[in-house]
Amino acid sequence: MAIGTRGLAAAAMISVALLLLLILPSAAAAAAVPSIDATRTRHLPLPRGLLRGPESVAFDAKGHGPYSGVSDGRVLKWNGDALGWTTYTYSPGYSSAACTASVLRPETATESQCGRPLGLRFHLKSGYLYVADAYKGLMRVAPCGGEATVLVTEVDGAPLRFTNRVDVDQVTGEVYFTDSSMTYQRSQHEMVTRTGDSTGRLMRYDPRTGKVVVLQSGITYPNGLTMSADRTHLIISSTGPCKLLRYWIKGPKTGTMELFADLPGYPDNVRPDKRGGYWVALHREKNELSFGINSHLLALRISADGKIIEEMRGPKSVRPTEIMERKGGRLFMGSVELPYISVVTRKSTQIEIN
Repeated sequence: MAIGTRGLAAAAMISVALLLLLILPSAAAAAAVPSIDATRTRHLPLPRGLLRGPESVAFDAKGHGPYSGVSDGRVLKWNGDALGWTTYTYSPGYSSAACTASVLRPETATESQCGRPLGLRFHLKSGYLYVADAYKGLMRVAPCGGEATVLVTEVDGAPLRFTNRVDVDQVTGEVYFTDSSMTYQRSQHEMVTRTGDSTGRLMRYDPRTGKVVVLQSGITYPNGLTMSADRTHLIISSTGPCKLLRYWIKGPKTGTMELFADLPGYPDNVRPDKRGGYWVALHREKNELSFGINSHLLALRISADGKIIEEMRGPKSVRPTEIMERKGGRLFMGSVELPYISVVTRKSTQIEIN
């Protein structure tokens, strides 16, 4: 049966409309909240070679840094444009000869031996840096840097297979961290999402006693982690389900977990925004296509009650792992793929922290 000209035109218009909806899945949301353009950023380039993936960003009590863990297992410190990056710490077993990547030996072949630091947090009062290393477990570094001390490699007899993020209660010194899967290691991270693996754990380490407790098990891909400004709960990013979860550590709901926010993309790390809310880095959007407009959501700012109140957009080649906001309208952006840390500066008309 023949289709008329009008029918063909209508079908074409419908197809175009559907395609635009797929290409621009967050257009409506973009109009509803302020947006930061991260198309042009300042770069803090890593040393030459095949080094990449400055995933997490941390600053010490004096505001020095950033510090960031990279693909050869080290944590580096930024010392300004003149000096650049220097080695701050490394895991036991690290050596430059064994851990420096080459064309014939990529970092994926050595990271189980050399370590892969994913989460960094300073305890500001003591100066200790806590490191969540995907393979080595939870580590601590003395204020002078140097070789890290491994604190935790297993909990309740179960090894840490994918230690991911860490945060520190600056009052008590207690350390909270995630193990993303009891089944898969970091090198198999895509399987955690693909299979819907729900063996992740949230744990607490007490530096006064050295004891570790599992606060919550059976979590689907627990990734990022941060403590609320009032220290009553933790916010955890659940990557596969595209959600933020809230785990209560104080008050009548202590020991319970609940949904905090649904997200339009796959979250990585979550950090405080210094105003009671949170910055959540997005690896990619749910319905993202490789073609079309070269722009996607990089991150969202979430209010203390779980509402999206700001967004950051940039090119699809950038897939951030963490956003950390500092004074002067600067937002430091980590990545597991790129050979630099990006610095996005807010325009004077945009919101700025004190």
